[in-house]
Parts: sequence; structure tokens; C-alpha cells
Amino acid sequence: MDTFTVLAEPTRRRILDAVLDLVAEGELTEVTVPDVARRSGASVATIYRYFPTKDALFEAAASEPARRAAGPLPDRGTSGGAYLQQLWAAFAQNMGLLRHQLVSDAGREMRAARYEASRRWFVDTMTERGVDPASPSGERLVRLALLLTSSLAFVDLHDRQGVDPDTAAEDVTWAIEVLEAATRKAT
Repeated sequence: MDTFTVLAEPTRRRILDAVLDLVAEGELTEVTVPDVARRSGASVATIYRYFPTKDALFEAAASEPARRAAGPLPDRGTSGGAYLQQLWAAFAQNMGLLRHQLVSDAGREMRAARYEASRRWFVDTMTERGVDPASPSGERLVRLALLLTSSLAFVDLHDRQGVDPDTAAEDVTWAIEVLEAATRKAT
């Protein structure tokens, strides 16, 4: 890692923390880049040096709680339930940013990038657990596991069904385990 990157990380984090604080205090649509500059102590120009657009700033802020809380995907073959609980607890603290991420172009791109890593994790994990992810039922299991663990599923469980993050993660983990057992039994 070069010296600039090491020195830049505290500023980047301070900017993202300011966005998270401002969103927690009000609506995402009310947050402006000058507000973020005042809160973070960084200039507007500095913010745009790190984040070329307001959308890029909000997208980075939306992914920050999950990055901090859950870190990288769990090791291959291990249960993703604890990871999902951490991730969704962080999402619940930043629902405005999460909702923004679901509808913006930058958010779609970010979800597409995460999708492939998540897909690989499920494929590898199912393979280690004796399910052929290339079989029709294995492909179905991976597709449904990805859907059930998506940020969109979390928003539905949280907003429409009123389920808290821990219960939502437990429900989804249970559902995937049931689907996995049924898939293994069917093959």
C-alpha cells in the first residue's frame, strides 16, 4: 500500500462517517455535499477528489457499514448465518443509504460486483456440502440462496414485514438449510 493510500484512509473514513451521521439525523435526500464537508471537516473539493459524484459518495457510504461490520465473505464451507446477522444489523442502522443503493445506477453496479463473489461463495459451500451446484436443483438452490440473502430481501423483511435483523437472518439461514437438505434428498 502506498503512502498516499495510508494517509488518505482516515480522511475517506471521516467523510463517510459524516454521511452516515447526517443520514441518521434526517432523510438522505436532504444531505448535500456541503453538509458533508461541514460535518467531516473536509473541503467540498476534497470530497469530490475521493468521490467523483454525490451518487458515488452515497454508494460508498451505503457499503461502509457492511464492510466494517461483516468484512469479507466467510471462509468457504462455513455457515454464513453469523455473517448475515452482522451484515443485516449494519444495514438496519443505515436504511436510508441501503434504500438509495437499491434504486441508483451506482448501487446496481455495486450489487452486481458483490453478486459474483456471493455466488462463488454459495457454489463453493454447496459443493463442499455435497450438493452439485451445476445440477438443475443445485442451480436452483444457489439462485434462491442469493435471493434470500440479498439486500432487497432484507429491506422487504425489515420494512414490509417488520422483522428485526437478527430474526430475519435466522429465518433466512433456516430457509437455506431446509432448501439445502431438500436438494440433497432429491438428488
